[in-house]
Amino acid sequence: MKHTDKPKMDKINCEDEQIQFLGTIQNVGFLIISNKDGQIEAVSDNISEYISTISYSSILNKNVAQVIFPLTNDEKVLHNLFNEISASQEYKRSTQLITLNGKTYYLSISNEKEKVYLEFEYCISTDFSKTNIINNKLINLQNEEQDVWKILTEIISKNLEVDRVMVYQFNEDSSGVVIAETLMSAKLDSYLGLNYPEFDIPKQARELYKTKHCRFIVDTDESGSKIISESNENINLQEVSIRRLSPIHLQYLKNAGFRSSISFSIIIRGELWGLLCCQHESPKHIDLAIRNFALMTCNFAANKHQQLEDREEMSYLNEVQTLELQLKEKLLLKSNIFLELKTFSTELMKKLNADGIAISYDDSIYQEGLFPNKEILRSQFNRLNQLANNHVFTTHELFKVPEINETFEKDIAGLAFIEIDHLKNFYICWFRKEIIIDREWAGKPEKHYQENNKTGQLFPSPRTSFEVWKEQVNGSSKKWSLKHLHFLARIRELIRDSLLNKAAEIEMLNSQLIEMNNALDTYAYTISHDLKNPLSAIKISAEFLQYKKEISPNLLQKMSSNILESVQITLNMLDKIHQFSKANAFYMEKETIEPESFINEIIDNSKYRYGSNNVEIEVQNLLPVQGEKTLLYQLFLNLIGNAIKYSSKSESAKVIIGSVETDNGVIYTISDNGIGIDEKELETIYQMFKRMSNSTGFEGSGIGMSIVKRIADKLDIDISISSKINQGTTVKLMFPFQ
Repeated sequence: MKHTDKPKMDKINCEDEQIQFLGTIQNVGFLIISNKDGQIEAVSDNISEYISTISYSSILNKNVAQVIFPLTNDEKVLHNLFNEISASQEYKRSTQLITLNGKTYYLSISNEKEKVYLEFEYCISTDFSKTNIINNKLINLQNEEQDVWKILTEIISKNLEVDRVMVYQFNEDSSGVVIAETLMSAKLDSYLGLNYPEFDIPKQARELYKTKHCRFIVDTDESGSKIISESNENINLQEVSIRRLSPIHLQYLKNAGFRSSISFSIIIRGELWGLLCCQHESPKHIDLAIRNFALMTCNFAANKHQQLEDREEMSYLNEVQTLELQLKEKLLLKSNIFLELKTFSTELMKKLNADGIAISYDDSIYQEGLFPNKEILRSQFNRLNQLANNHVFTTHELFKVPEINETFEKDIAGLAFIEIDHLKNFYICWFRKEIIIDREWAGKPEKHYQENNKTGQLFPSPRTSFEVWKEQVNGSSKKWSLKHLHFLARIRELIRDSLLNKAAEIEMLNSQLIEMNNALDTYAYTISHDLKNPLSAIKISAEFLQYKKEISPNLLQKMSSNILESVQITLNMLDKIHQFSKANAFYMEKETIEPESFINEIIDNSKYRYGSNNVEIEVQNLLPVQGEKTLLYQLFLNLIGNAIKYSSKSESAKVIIGSVETDNGVIYTISDNGIGIDEKELETIYQMFKRMSNSTGFEGSGIGMSIVKRIADKLDIDISISSKINQGTTVKLMFPFQ
């Protein structure tokens, strides 16, 4: 017999089911769908059960305001409400208690795209005494410091009178666990602590819970009523409260032994945190008013839970802030951040509830508590840094990162990693040990599929067994919480800021060191440069006295005065140059100075020094200025000396020195008709040892103008130079008024 393989069948997953397009509602009312003008486009086929004079086929394409509103107790109110909601561009829903043909209904009008939904749900009772009980319980819930979710299940159980009420919390992997429960029936087994796989509440159902916060089924065995339209289109019933639920979910409830169910979303921080699930063994319709108050109670409990979480987190953050302040103080004051972090390692470990820590810096690794081999850890830094993406990486399931897990010791199951500075191999790792967990499931967590005999497709089949199934979970540690992630980010930022501050401090010290070295260089070159003039004067006077045999008393007096004055100038210059070279320590008090008192002396000494007796010097009006005498002497010494020196080889050499007063201060001008300076070289004229390209044949070291600029900056003098090759140079000094 020849064997043939059975053709592969397509598989339909639970998450593929379009639960909002199932096209049926529960028989607790009827549904009308119109366009925004009120023209009826679809209606549930059970409308005649509530309005005997109307059939679904008779009202299609009719106006809802003409065929339905006149049958109610307040036609005008409903007409205005319909117009308001149909005109809204955003989703809007409003519920009105009405009387229709002598019966009381909740009429909920809502909009979705171009459609308006009119949902009629019959009212069980107008006695809302239970809502007062709920309100009183809410006050108790606010004052309670015990388990919020246990109190919630007790409140809902008493008011909804259902067999089981439980709080179901979602895990990170979308599976769930029952964390609180209240049972009304003694024969029911407890689900408390049991886990449910993520496919029990598929993705599209969880998404729907984010926007529609209440879902209920009155009777799982009821077939429901179909939505009829002429176009036979699939109509989105997502916002319809009385829509019938997925057949798969209904069978699931039946398999679990329940005929009715109601669930409320628990939204915390804008996310679906869990569900409040209520189950009953027999059919049960919970009135809309009671459902709304139950949802309000659920929201109240969620807010209370968030408040308690915030309080706990605030306490943790206060502790973290204290640690941060201590750490910041140490890191900023001490030069070696790595050594200081070592002293805080135990505290850093405790704040993250970690079992071990490793701090790496350059070639050193400090470890404490539970940790892997140093060399193995060092070999994984590049991979960890990739996972962290230059920030933070955490996992409580290290086995899911096999390339790292295989190298670490087996008892390490959780890891947190922050990168501080990868260039310095600066990282911090926290480690958590493996925790072996015995997890109990409400039935074995495995998907079941059945084959459709007609199509051959495989479709989801609800599991039939909810008998407790146990498994042992290995390879995991405690999870890193949001507050721990916040702590990791804060510590990383703090240490990086400290490193930046240290770098800025070192840069500043280096800058100061460079400045001091430059100052020392300037000091040395200034001494050799600017002392030549007074020393030349001393030399001339001494030689004169040495070789002149007969000297008149007046001439002797003049020569000795020249020597003493030059010595005093030398001493003053040495003192001021020394102070000036120490830029941060130099103190100078400005006073009124008469430059005329030393400019003529500078002229005479410069002409002698450079052998420039041929240079004509024109001294014009010399006004007093604000400054310091010795520094101003050096300033004019360099500028006048340069003017005389570089014009000495010119025909009809001439230097003009003068000053004028302006509204802003006094301007001194020193001009010559010497060799001039190339315009391009004016930009670098103040650089140390910078000599002009046409200065060959003239003595000099190239530091005179750097000294001029340094003095001008210190005295707040604005200096400008204009020059042309072979035509001369003009220097202007602007002395501001005080």
